Order: sequence, then C-alpha cells, then structure tokens
Amino acid sequence: MGMAITRDNTPSIKRFEIEEKLKNMGDYAKMGYLSQCLKKNLDFDTRRFVLLKLSEIYEARKMHMEAGKMMRAAAEITTTYEGKMNDFMKSAELFIKAGNFEESDSSYNKALAYAAGMQKDRLKNRRKEAYKLQGKEFLQKDKRKHAMDAYEKLLTMELTAEEKKEVQETLLMLYEKLGKIKEFYALKASMN
Repeated sequence: MGMAITRDNTPSIKRFEIEEKLKNMGDYAKMGYLSQCLKKNLDFDTRRFVLLKLSEIYEARKMHMEAGKMMRAAAEITTTYEGKMNDFMKSAELFIKAGNFEESDSSYNKALAYAAGMQKDRLKNRRKEAYKLQGKEFLQKDKRKHAMDAYEKLLTMELTAEEKKEVQETLLMLYEKLGKIKEFYALKASMN
C-alpha cells in the first residue's frame, strides 16, 4: 500500500495515514505534524480533515485565533452550503473568543451569505450569544477593555429592550471603571 502519486509527481498523503500517525502524538507534536501536512499535496477531504483537526487542537489549547483561521480555511473548501455556513459561523465564534471582532465579522458575513430564511435569524442569535458569553468571560477575568469592546459590539446588534438595558448598564459600569467620562455621560444621556 504505497502513497498515491499526484499529477505533478509529488506523493499525496491519505487521511488514514495521517490518522494513524496522530494516534501516538501529544498535542504539540500533532500541531507540528498537521501543519507540515498542509504544505503537502492533499485531496480536499484530507485537507479539510487536517484543518478541522488543527482547529480542534488549537481550540482545546485556547489558541482561538489560530483555531478560527483553520476553521475558516476548512469552510472555504467545504462542498455544501450548510457545511460552509456552519464552519464560517464556528470560525466567527472562535474569533470572538480570541477578541478579534473584525475577523469575526468577516466570517460571520460569509456564514450569513450561505444562510436562508430562518437560518439567518439563528445565526444572528448565535452571534449575539457568543458576544454575551465572551463579554461576561472578559469581565470575570477583569479584562475591562476587552469586555467594553464586546459590549459595545453587542449594542450595535438587534437586542430586546431588556437585553439593551442590561448591556447599557454593564457599559456604564465599565466606562466608569475605565475612566471614560465622555462615553459614560453620552451613554447615560442616550438612556434617558
């Protein structure tokens, strides 16, 4: 059972060969090996498997930025609209965890492009919940500036009256703690 040869005469690795090799490796060895695999000739299924596996390991290691990039790359080569939508959305959520809201927006907009009807509403809610969760996590870790960014982003989304009030109150508290007097009074005035 030898390696398959591609058109340009470079050997291509098969998915089962990669899975075999990964069995006895630690996470860091896996990350190195899988990154090397991406530089080789892989069929779409194998490349997608490698990207998803890397994303999974990065996410487990709290390397959300890298996980988001791998998930987005996997989404690009996914063959179904549903698959693309889900992978791009997962990528958007990973970028939110990384605190990179620009990259998240990019992936979210791609996910939205593959969504239809009710799916769009579900994606909007998933995005909103991801920002809420991340904002709370930043608060718990006392990362006030990151929390402020997350809550400001939330305020630009479709929120219920109750959600909006909650976000505004959290922002007021953050502005006060961060000494953002101008923002504090501007928000307070807009709430009245």
